[in-house]
Amino acid sequence: MRRHYFLGDYCIIAAERGKRPSDFKHEGTKERSDPNTCPFCPGNEEMTPPAVAVYTDDGIFSDGEDRVKNWWARSFQNLYPAATPKPEPPTKEWVAEFARGGHEVIVESPDHKSDPARFSRQELERLVLVYRDRYSRRISQEGVAYVSIFKNWGRVAGASISHTHSQLIALPIVPPALIREMDTATSAPRCPYCSLAEREATSERLIFENEGFVLIAPFCSQVPYETWILPRKHLSSLEELDRADLQDLGQVLGEALRRLDRLLSGPPYNYSISQLPDRRYHLNIRIQPAISTVAGFEKNTGIFINTVPPEEAARDLREV
Repeated sequence: MRRHYFLGDYCIIAAERGKRPSDFKHEGTKERSDPNTCPFCPGNEEMTPPAVAVYTDDGIFSDGEDRVKNWWARSFQNLYPAATPKPEPPTKEWVAEFARGGHEVIVESPDHKSDPARFSRQELERLVLVYRDRYSRRISQEGVAYVSIFKNWGRVAGASISHTHSQLIALPIVPPALIREMDTATSAPRCPYCSLAEREATSERLIFENEGFVLIAPFCSQVPYETWILPRKHLSSLEELDRADLQDLGQVLGEALRRLDRLLSGPPYNYSISQLPDRRYHLNIRIQPAISTVAGFEKNTGIFINTVPPEEAARDLREV
């Protein structure tokens, strides 16, 4: 049983099950809907709410009476939001707060067949640029305490539309897990994530590195082939990334997705960006392939069973 570096979470590494990459069967992510009816495809912009941000070679715009064309990314309100600017009154039976905030869909490419594992260097840099821009605009809004940016790739991972996209949810509260991390970081003599990035850069769990970031298989991995991206320097959010940082982050994100794609034959996955507008926090991105089942034991205990030791996962991903 392994314990998380500094959060106290536990996971069980069941290496005796001896699973190899080829042992993980999944539905894949090759299914594609009809581009003629896909609301995320160029020419179908009227199928979505007006975009709050449309990214083009000429700048960033928003939809008016007419929809902006010739875009390489666009972001608009989710038709079925988890948080809204004007939520319905909370229930009276229990203690509840308004789910005030916002929920955006970020379409990352106009190409219906595009796969993030095959994004070009430019596309990856543009992707993290859009993430930074949308985060910056949302976190500055009154009443917003946290902005969640995440991606579901593949139906099994929760993507209801096959055209590549991410989501952003702005919340009036900071998630409890991040409060725990902040409490730990505050009580530590040095930022735990800074120490982690420095330590893992020389460990057998290192997968890839460049000047700005490290890609690792975390010591307490919850699922097989889980990876984390950590900046080497102390950055609390995407807002602090300069041009060189964006290039480095785009490269390491591309490496992570390509290696998982090749090793596991195009698996479904989820990734999330954890960040706060607080200098004590350390930006991190966690990528989890959706190739194992969260079942009764995990739900009963909060302890995850992982059949692939992170050291083996890192070795497999390095060798791809």
